Amino acid sequence: MPAEQGLIRKDAAPESIWSGKKIFPTWADWEKEFDEAKEEIKVIGLFSGKLMASPQHVIDLMELYEQLNIKVGRLMMFARFAATVDSGDAEAKSAVGQAMSMIAEFSALGAYVEPEMLAEPEKLVEWGNTVPELQRYAHYFENLIRQKAHQRSTEVEEILSMLGDPFGAVNQTFTDLVNIDLNFEDAVDAAGKKYPIKQSTLSNSTQSSDRERRRSGWQNYYDGYLSMQNTLAANYIAFIKQQVFLARVRGYDSVLEMRLAPFNVPLEMFNTLIATFTKNLPTWHRYWDIKRRALGQDELKPYDIWAPIGTNSPKVAYHQAVDWICEAMQPLGNEYVSVMRAGCLEERWVDWAPNLEKRQGAASWRRYAMPPWIFMSYNESVFSMSTLSHELGHSMHTYLASENQPEVYFGFGALSSTITETASNFNQAMTRNYLRELKDGDDDFMLGMVEEALSNFHRYFFIMPTLARFELEVFTRAEQGSPLTVKTLNEIMLEKFSEGYGKTLSDDQQRTSITWATFLHLYMPFYTFQYAIGISAAHAAADQVRAEGPDAAKNYLEFLKSGGSMYTMDLFKLAGVDMASPEPVEKAFEELKANVDMLEKLIK
Repeated sequence: MPAEQGLIRKDAAPESIWSGKKIFPTWADWEKEFDEAKEEIKVIGLFSGKLMASPQHVIDLMELYEQLNIKVGRLMMFARFAATVDSGDAEAKSAVGQAMSMIAEFSALGAYVEPEMLAEPEKLVEWGNTVPELQRYAHYFENLIRQKAHQRSTEVEEILSMLGDPFGAVNQTFTDLVNIDLNFEDAVDAAGKKYPIKQSTLSNSTQSSDRERRRSGWQNYYDGYLSMQNTLAANYIAFIKQQVFLARVRGYDSVLEMRLAPFNVPLEMFNTLIATFTKNLPTWHRYWDIKRRALGQDELKPYDIWAPIGTNSPKVAYHQAVDWICEAMQPLGNEYVSVMRAGCLEERWVDWAPNLEKRQGAASWRRYAMPPWIFMSYNESVFSMSTLSHELGHSMHTYLASENQPEVYFGFGALSSTITETASNFNQAMTRNYLRELKDGDDDFMLGMVEEALSNFHRYFFIMPTLARFELEVFTRAEQGSPLTVKTLNEIMLEKFSEGYGKTLSDDQQRTSITWATFLHLYMPFYTFQYAIGISAAHAAADQVRAEGPDAAKNYLEFLKSGGSMYTMDLFKLAGVDMASPEPVEKAFEELKANVDMLEKLIK
């Protein structure tokens, strides 16, 4: 049943929802493991004060920490995912709170580990190079020592770890507010028919061929956020202040530096992307004008951005999408494809039912030694197929890294988002190229593919860099002590979008100004720009795999399997991409221009 008709979670077909019950059949089973873990994590403190007495202590600590981190992570991931696909699940919400508290406690209990290691760095390097059981951690030790200047004493690290739980409340507040408490007026089409607007159903209205439905759906959605703008701003400003505080405590010059330094990513990568994006804004201005002409409108409005141009847009059932994605990824080999296919079907990695209770957006969740679950609302469009391909790129990266690396090279603290977003966008690039060859001559399908590609570029190569420019100005002001208010946030957001829209799109300024409040991404500082880096690296890597065959495919698989066991720039080199150069970003803009050219040709 389409989500616009109101699919309730309990009515979703079993094959369209995740396989969580294989992990915890009931919440009672989850509670049992939670109680066990609460006791087990206390053991991590036994090495305090004597960790560096012998290499065996470090070996035992690393093995124990990995086991406990897997267990604690499993509990958190299960609870968060359950709350994501069903925002009305009260038990899941309660479990998220319990898990967050335990993670903060676990972090505090282990706060002594890195300070004690850094107290004797020479020993750490020697053991990492000579003790067989510790050689797998050599890169972790090296990276830890590299960041020694930003490590604080055991007491301070313990306090910082304890802040994880209360600081995390702003994220949870945002999630609850926009997914549960925030209500939107229905969209109404030209015939007067109403369509519910929820986080999981908005795209059905914004991608509608009925302009009145698009207009009312988009406006009502943003009006909902405007009605809560003061609360949303207060929450986000609190988050900004938290991040500035953490950056100062750790001795970083900025939040941006704090975000990139752990992965040894140079600030120039960010600056180059923003400069290249700004220089190429006329490409977007041209696209808006072509779309306006294609839709036959005197003015293009923000709610027209996602409007379909083709009148015979292809329908792609979920199982057909899986088949095509698997065929597209065949250059990476049968093992990759067979695991991915099983994940989509037998293992039920994907929660694709478009139920009303589901949170907005789509994501693949990564936890070591866990199924890389995906949530999305699949609506049988080319767009949904591409989203599925994107998230499967994340999931296969997760799967291969987990299979080939220790846990310390796996999580959010070990793996740059520029790398993870390369893996996801790579699958999309491969899928598009496969289908363009398969469907060559089918103008309706080709137009659908071009529209999907431009929609994807719009999100990752327009929206995300625009949000990154917004973040840079907001955090810079906060770091300089300038006051931030809802008015300030709205003005900065509007300024950035106005530059991006130019004179070829007639903006709805008040509603556009609240765009910042619609993105959970902003609660992960400077995550946004990493999408654009990822899409650039992904197209460069995909071009190599298609042009060079098995050798390039082998290198790319090694890139996936390496997890965070190398520095970010070295991982890119492993995939055959030089992200120290602006060339991949420039080439990605060439790909964007080629799609704009193709669109203009097809509509003629």
